[in-house]
Parts: sequence; structure tokens; C-alpha cells
Amino acid sequence: MDPLDQSAAQFESTLDKARALLAGECDSDEALSANALVSQALAWRPDSCTAWILKCQVHSTLGDDTAALAAVEMALRSNPTSSEVLYWRAAVLSDLERHSEALKTINRCFRFLRTDDAWLLEDLYCEKAMILNSVGRLEDAVATYEAGLRRCPSSSLLKSGLAPLRGGIPRKSLQLLQGGAR
Repeated sequence: MDPLDQSAAQFESTLDKARALLAGECDSDEALSANALVSQALAWRPDSCTAWILKCQVHSTLGDDTAALAAVEMALRSNPTSSEVLYWRAAVLSDLERHSEALKTINRCFRFLRTDDAWLLEDLYCEKAMILNSVGRLEDAVATYEAGLRRCPSSSLLKSGLAPLRGGIPRKSLQLLQGGAR
């Protein structure tokens, strides 16, 4: 096997092992092992957007949102218009309660969405709606869930996010004005 092919295969295998550790109910020992694997992969390819996204996911799993943001910023350097990178950046910013930045990032993500990013669409709508709900923009959150359901009509994720909000929008009521004809 060509050394370059072997190196690429090792890199991918290492990332696959890290992904497997993060799958399902991941405990902190598995997340730390995944972190070591991703660090090894990044030593081979420090400019790998995929590896940096995985590093972001590892840190998010470990509850280190600051490190997750640093990792996703590294991914952003190598691919500033990647919808996946922008999605993860928005999610981490939201976890850090930097909602204004998260909303700007998620809107940017929608602008750069390509047809091969369709797998991400459901999560984008859900994340945007959750951010809007977090900042008290309930009507906008409901509208975002509904827009997502128009694009992804079978999404149980969007349906379950929308259900509790539907009853939460207060109806505008008529007010009794004082005065008038007697």
C-alpha cells in the first residue's frame, strides 16, 4: 500500500474509532479516549475540518464549551462557509448563552446551505428555534419550527420541539376602553 494511502486510512480509522466512542451513551472515560484519538488525528492533519468538528463534539460531551468553541473556530478557519461547521459554532455559542452571536451564526449557516447539506436541515431549524425561544422570541421560534416542518414534514424532532410552544403564545385580547357612550 502506498504510504499516503496508508496514512489517509490511519487518519480515517482513528476518527472512526473516536466517533464510535462518542456514539450512544458516552461516559467521560470514553469521551477522554475519543479526545486522545482526535488529538492524534490532528497531529497528522492539523488543518482537517472534520477532525476539528469531532474535537468540538468531544469537548461538548465533556461539558467544556470554551474548548468546544476553540475547536469549532479552528474548523471554521479551514472552511468558513461549511454549514456543518457553522451549525456547530451556533450550537456551542448557544450553550455558552451567547444567543445573539448564535443566531447570527445560524442565519449565516442557512445562507451557505448547499443541496448536499440536506441531512443537516432538520437540526438547523431546531437549533434556530431553540435559540429564538431562549431569548424570549416565542412567536419567531414557532414560525421557525413551522418553516422547518414545511421543508422536513416527517421530522419528529421538529414536531416535538413545536408541540410545547404552540400553547404558549398568548392571544391578543380585546381591551375594555374606559369612557365612550353611556
